[in-house]
Amino acid sequence: MAIAIQPYTADLIPAVKAFNQRLRAGGIPLEFHFPENNVPQWLPKVEDRRLYQEYYLAVDGDSVRGGFILKFQDFFLDARLQPVVYYHLPVSEGIVSKAYAGVGAHMLRSALKLQPMLFALGMGGFDRPLPQMLKAMGWSLWAVPFYFRVNHPSKFLREIEPLRRSRSRLLLARLAARTGLGWAGVKLVNAVRTKHRRLAETSCAEFETFTECDNELWQRCRRHYKLIAARDCQTLNILYPPKRNFLCIKVSRDGKPIGWVVMLDTQMRDNKYFGNLRLGSIVDCLALPEDAWAVIYAARNFLEKRGVDLTITNQSHAAWCSALESAGFLQAQSNFIFAASKPLAELLRPFQDNRNQVLLNRGDGDGPVNL
Repeated sequence: MAIAIQPYTADLIPAVKAFNQRLRAGGIPLEFHFPENNVPQWLPKVEDRRLYQEYYLAVDGDSVRGGFILKFQDFFLDARLQPVVYYHLPVSEGIVSKAYAGVGAHMLRSALKLQPMLFALGMGGFDRPLPQMLKAMGWSLWAVPFYFRVNHPSKFLREIEPLRRSRSRLLLARLAARTGLGWAGVKLVNAVRTKHRRLAETSCAEFETFTECDNELWQRCRRHYKLIAARDCQTLNILYPPKRNFLCIKVSRDGKPIGWVVMLDTQMRDNKYFGNLRLGSIVDCLALPEDAWAVIYAARNFLEKRGVDLTITNQSHAAWCSALESAGFLQAQSNFIFAASKPLAELLRPFQDNRNQVLLNRGDGDGPVNL
């Protein structure tokens, strides 16, 4: 029987549970199982809301052989409204059975028929199956730069997982931590790389809820980015609801808001990348490109005062990358991949030149998961 792509309805929940059980039996981690409720817990379709998710399944008779998620959100291309849809969590039975090896490509082609302007984000690196399939199907891919700043060198050297993956690296890291050489080296790097900026004319204040005043900033900023997801107050309050663990600060100059930033302060537990570090994350941000440095400096100082061991972020736009480097952040290999379908890449042509004029960070795609 031919496999059909159709919306996820309540009557298919038992088939999805059976599908996940087969994945589980094949050793697939829980994070790659498909949701067992047809109504999304995050971003359900509500009334006239333009920010929502839809679930689709690959149905084979009474069985489910795969599924994918489409996230709908307004984007602006050269300040004009442009529908762009996020393609997320495509999982198929092909990862445990060669009999269904073609389901992943079938789902992707079906998603493109539904929404040609697709993008994917994150994905764990170029060597993972999804980026490889996207590249084979003619998508344009790019690693969104990853930046980090070490605040507590000794703990960083003891905990950061990439330094623990070989015995020689582990021994060197422990030696540097115990002797103080690591502390001195990191502090020297921070001092040398950090450019001193005059911050006296700026101020920052914490807040919980985005308001109509933030829409004025959004209207001023959006025309300065080649492609940017909607960041009006209604959208932002859905993505970063108050009374959660998000830390929001607004940066002002002469009493006028010039930008904002959303952050996280997370105590990691045996994380595969960050061990047991207290991790500060710059999740999302907005300002005019020329004011990006003020927002980054404010975020860096805010998280350092809270006592985080390490501050990280992924930022695509050239102005934000420059601001991070100015604030003493170092760049490392990124596994946060941006992939644009052929129609979307055509709008960004030449892709190689325009990709760093797009504003993308951890707040886009499926949000700040795993942080």
